[in-house]
Amino acid sequence: MAFLVIRLNIPAILEYDNLQLLMLFFFLFYSKEKKVYWRLTVPVLFVLFGELALFGEKYWQWAVIFCSSSLLMVVITYLARQKSYFLMWLGSVSVGVFFWSLELLVASVSFSEFIYGLTLYVALSSFLFIIIIFESHYRKQIIENKRLAMFDEMTDTKNYRSFVKEFGQSLQLAGEQQKPIAFIMLDIDHFKLINDTYGHLSGNQVLKFVAVDLINNTYDFDSQADVYRLGGEEFGIFLTNTNLAETQKFAQKCRYSLSQLAVPIDNGMLHLTASFGCDISRTGDDFNTFYQRVDHYLYQAKINGGNNVNNF
Repeated sequence: MAFLVIRLNIPAILEYDNLQLLMLFFFLFYSKEKKVYWRLTVPVLFVLFGELALFGEKYWQWAVIFCSSSLLMVVITYLARQKSYFLMWLGSVSVGVFFWSLELLVASVSFSEFIYGLTLYVALSSFLFIIIIFESHYRKQIIENKRLAMFDEMTDTKNYRSFVKEFGQSLQLAGEQQKPIAFIMLDIDHFKLINDTYGHLSGNQVLKFVAVDLINNTYDFDSQADVYRLGGEEFGIFLTNTNLAETQKFAQKCRYSLSQLAVPIDNGMLHLTASFGCDISRTGDDFNTFYQRVDHYLYQAKINGGNNVNNF
C-alpha cells in the first residue's frame, strides 16, 4: 500500500506524497459506494499513528500534514463528485495547495521545494484528469453504442435484436417455472397507404406516436414490460405474470387507445387503427412456434378488416 511507505528521505517523501494523494483521489473517483469515503478515514488515521509510533517526533509534522490532506481529499471528492470534472480537478488542486502550504509553513520545507512540489502536483493532477475525461467519454460512447444496438432510433423502443434475445430468455424461464408468458403483436392498418399519400416523413411521425402510446399503456399495465419494434409498422409486447383473459383485455385497451390517436399530418390530423394478435405460451413452445402462432393470429385480424384483436 502506498500509505505504508517508510519515510526516510525528506525530498523523496514529499514527491511520494504527491503520488499518494493522487492515488487516493483516483480511488475515490472510481468508487461506486458512498460509504467507502468514511471507511477511508480509518486507514488514514492508522497511518498517522503508525508513523508517529515508528519515527517519533522527528517526522510528526509530515505525518499530520499528509493525513490531514488525505482527509480533506476524502471530503472534497465526496462533495464534488456529482457536480463536474472541473470542480473535481479544482478540489484536487486545492488539496495540493493546502498540503504544500502546510509543508512550507509548518514543516520547514524551502520555498524552492514548495514551488517544485506544488508545480509537480498540479501537473500530475491535470494529466490525471485529462486521462479520466478521455476514459469517461470513451466509456459513455461504448454504453451509448450498446444502447443504440438494442434500440430503434426512430421510436426509442427496443429493436428486433433485443426482442429475440429477451423474448427467448423469458420463454425459456417460463418453461422452467411452468408459468406462461403473453405475447402481443400488432400492425398499423393501411400504413403503406399512409406513406404513399402523405410521404415517409409523415409515416415516421405515425410510428413515433404509436410507440409513445404503446409505451404509456404498457407501463401502466406492467412497469417491467417493454415495447419492441419488430420491423416496419409492426410492434411487439410480451408480458409476464398474466393470463389469456388479461392479455386480451390489455390488447383491446391498446387497440382502443390507438384508435383515439390524432397524429398531426400536414395541415390536418390523421386518425389510425391497428390489428392485434395475442396468445400465451403453451407447453413445448419454442421461440419460432410461439412467434409464428401469434403472427398468424395477427394475419387473421388483418384479413377480418383490421382494428380488432384476434387470438385464434
